[in-house]
Amino acid sequence: MIRLAPFILLVLIGCSTPYEHPTGSYNGLLKFPSITYHIYLDWEKPRPVVINTTFKASEFQLDTIFYSNDSLHFRLKEFYSEYKGRFNKETNRITGQWTDEDSVDHPLEFVAVNPDTVLGLYPRTSKNYSYQPPILEDDDLSVCDTSDQGMIGSPIDTVIQRIIRGKYRDVHSLLVSRNNCLVVEEYFYRYDRDYVYNIQSATKSFVSALLGIALDKGEVRSIDETLCSNLPAYENQVCNPQNQDITLRQLLTMSTGFSWDEQTYDYMDKRNSLAIASNEKDQFFHLFSKARAKLATPVFAYNTLNHLLINAVLLNTTHLDNKEELTERLLKPLGIVNAFIDEPTPMGVIGDIGLRPRDMLKFGLLYLNNGNWNGEQIISPKWIKESTTEKIKPRASLGYGYFWWTKDFEWNGRKVSSYFAWGYGGQYIFVLPEIQLVIVMSGSNWGTDPEGQAMEMVDEIISSIK
Repeated sequence: MIRLAPFILLVLIGCSTPYEHPTGSYNGLLKFPSITYHIYLDWEKPRPVVINTTFKASEFQLDTIFYSNDSLHFRLKEFYSEYKGRFNKETNRITGQWTDEDSVDHPLEFVAVNPDTVLGLYPRTSKNYSYQPPILEDDDLSVCDTSDQGMIGSPIDTVIQRIIRGKYRDVHSLLVSRNNCLVVEEYFYRYDRDYVYNIQSATKSFVSALLGIALDKGEVRSIDETLCSNLPAYENQVCNPQNQDITLRQLLTMSTGFSWDEQTYDYMDKRNSLAIASNEKDQFFHLFSKARAKLATPVFAYNTLNHLLINAVLLNTTHLDNKEELTERLLKPLGIVNAFIDEPTPMGVIGDIGLRPRDMLKFGLLYLNNGNWNGEQIISPKWIKESTTEKIKPRASLGYGYFWWTKDFEWNGRKVSSYFAWGYGGQYIFVLPEIQLVIVMSGSNWGTDPEGQAMEMVDEIISSIK
């Protein structure tokens, strides 16, 4: 089966067009037992482009594509797949077979379409937007109209229209809750409320929550404990003179002192520290062998391995594997049943998790309500406050707590504080307790900077509150 991923059309080899080729746009449905892929063929120019629009437009990297006589052929070496079809000028259709990596043929017919009608190419097929309150589901989330929660509709409408028209790029979902009531729930491209997203580094805030629970239970005594006393599997690496004073607090605030740069370069860039570490069999060994500065004033250096190390500490102290701990202590109490939890890394700990946007919202509401969900105290209010309060300053406009970012916004001429979980690609959970606001976003706006268009969107949403 083919995998979904963003690709750029890099190579077109052997393009031959001695006969009149199709002109325009074509759409086809490639049906597999578990999923139907939407394949779009753009032939507005002499050389065609093949795009996967199953969720959001992603060009395929083709090794070969040519048209000869009435036959179209293209090949995707990476997927061990190819397509062979014939063009019927009278019907303006291309009929053929997609051969998958197992050499199984699947019928695939391309039918002429108007590009503006193809969902997946654009956020919406219509540029018009009319607000509708969210639908009530059986998931413990209340739904309301914006007007019932003291919100003006026009700023919300503006945000949605800007997503639809492309000013705010690559946004897949936007959810807004006011006063514990979901007032906005919008999805774009082919994404919907049931789609489970990899929330990327927003996972760190979940790990922070799990550490808070372990502290509440007395399984971890203090965040000022060292790795040396909590990571016996790496005793030689964390108890040596260079690393023996690394504390959980330093991990949580991204201030361990290791030489590490994860934000200057994209994660696909081989100069990115995490990209370099990903090629190592054991990333912890790699990290602990790096140079480490011991400074009187802590210096922020964003490091994804820090939350994996906290997971390793939790594995050691709770005697639960990470998946069981996450499921039993957070997901089940919140009624989250559609999460994706990958297999453990070679270090024995889990990495990022996948959630639906509504379930991301539940986590934000848990924090808005000081760790209480439907009358059950899941996390202590003390840890909620401590972990979401600024401890270090990555830059003038941003603070950082314990795996939570912090930022101030303006509302009615005064400052309001927020804290937020952030994940690569535009996965956000914003919590603004003073105005009882939680905002969730998901997307594919890839970048290593947590500040971007999301902040402008939050500003606009805040302006809707009377």
